[in-house]
Parts: sequence; C-alpha cells; structure tokens
Amino acid sequence: MISLLLALGLGQVPDAAPASQEAQATLQSCEMTPAGWVCNYRMPAVILRGAPPESVIMTEPPAIAVPVPSTVSSSPPPPGISPAEADRQARLIARCADASWLSLCLPGDRREARILRDAANARAALRSEVTQLLSENKCDEAVRAALAGADMTLAWEARNFCAPGLSAAGSDAAQE
Repeated sequence: MISLLLALGLGQVPDAAPASQEAQATLQSCEMTPAGWVCNYRMPAVILRGAPPESVIMTEPPAIAVPVPSTVSSSPPPPGISPAEADRQARLIARCADASWLSLCLPGDRREARILRDAANARAALRSEVTQLLSENKCDEAVRAALAGADMTLAWEARNFCAPGLSAAGSDAAQE
C-alpha cells in the first residue's frame, strides 16, 4: 500500500501484469468477534493504466464473496427467559449449531446449540400452524393446537386474538 502511494506521489506507473494471470485475494487470517467473523485478505497488486494524475483506475476490481453465517430467526424467545439469556442463546445457535470441526466451539456448546436450534424451530413451526389457523378464522382449533404443542403463552395469545371480535359483537348486541 505504501509503495502504491509512493508510486502515485512520484508519478510512476507500475508494470502491468500478464492478461492471462487471474488476480485473486488470498486469505490471511480470520477471527470471531461479537459482531461476527472478521477476515483479513491480501489483495493482489493494482494495475494502473495511464490516466489523469487526479484519478486512479483499477482494472478488474476484485470480487470477494465472504460467506456470512445465517442469523437466527426473529421468533420470540420462550417465556420466562431474560433478554440477555435470549441474546446469548441466539449467538450460540448462530455460532455453533451448524459449525464444522474447525470452529472454536466446544462439544458441549455444539450440543446445546443444536438443542436450542431444534426447540426454536419447533416453536416457529407451532407458531406458524397457529397463525395459519387464525388466518382461516378457526380460533378454537388454533388454541387447541397451541395447547397440544405445550405452549401456554401462544394459546393465551391466540385466545386473546379471537376475544376482541367476540367481545365487540357482544357489546354491540348489549347496546341495542
């Protein structure tokens, strides 16, 4: 980088690389941070063509595709869990549930992450089923499905979702 700046400052243009040579970035290191993976790459030499002194033109800009770990769905956490614990579980699932043997996850963390992921997927499937039933205006079946899935909070939410329609109709009849 410094030599490139010196070359630009002195007005020199580096020699062009052969056209058949493909320029690729090489991976130097990666580290896990709270925000995700941070990887450092060594970029190939920049090929400068004759251009006005104020501009630099790069031929074939490097296209780097870095796989980003999938995020955990934004389904609500199970009832009775603090937000800090829910965040910890979400990070653990994202980091260790589908991790390869090269990752920095302990075997216990991997097991816990898989158990948490499976429970979150089951909650999401149950919530989807209950929502589908509610969209078809099948309130009793939605509450039964939530109770069969052992999710009292979801059953309570489904019952409260259906209740305003019933109470509004009852209050209209009482006013007449």
